[in-house]
Amino acid sequence: MKRLNLIFAVALVSIGLTTIGCGGSNGDDASAPPAEEAAASALPTTPVASAGVEGEAEERPRFIAPIRGPADIAYLAPDTNVENGEVVTRIVLQNRATGAIAGLKVDEFWWDSDRNPLPGDSQRLRQPLMPGEVVEIELRVPRDNRMNQNQYSFSHANGEVNAQLVEDLPDPEPEEESENGETEG
Repeated sequence: MKRLNLIFAVALVSIGLTTIGCGGSNGDDASAPPAEEAAASALPTTPVASAGVEGEAEERPRFIAPIRGPADIAYLAPDTNVENGEVVTRIVLQNRATGAIAGLKVDEFWWDSDRNPLPGDSQRLRQPLMPGEVVEIELRVPRDNRMNQNQYSFSHANGEVNAQLVEDLPDPEPEEESENGETEG
C-alpha cells in the first residue's frame, strides 16, 4: 500500500511540474511577447536588393536549376601518385553544361594484368557544380602490387555525364579588387 501511495504522489508532482513547465501561468500574459514576435525580432533584417542597382544585384546568390539528363564536363589528364602506401589520383574538371550539376560522382576502377577487378574509390561533390566552375577531386586507393590499369566513370544525380579529356582548362576568374584598389588576398 505504501508503494501505491508513493507512485500516486510522484505522478501528482510530475503532472504539476509538467503543467507549470509547459505553459501553465498565472494569467498575466501582457508583459511577455508572443513566441512568434520573439522569433521574428531575433532574426536579422536585411534590405532587399533592388533589381535596378547593379552592385547589389550581383551580391545575391543566384539559383541555377540543375541539369536533368546528360551533362557535359571537361577534365584534365588525371595525376596519379603513390603517397604513404596509397595511390592518390587527382582529377581537375570543369562544368561545361548550361546548368548546375547536382551530385557529381567520380568512380575509379582498378584492374590487374589479367583484367581482374581490384579495389577502387568513389567521390561525390556535396555542392552543385555551377556552370564554368572548376574543381579538383581526389581519389585514394590502398596500393596493390597487382595494379595495372585504371578507369574512370562520371555520373550525377539526374543522369549521366559526357566527359571530355582536354589539354588545359581556362584559368579561374581573377580576384575582385577591393574599394581601395588593392587585390584581396
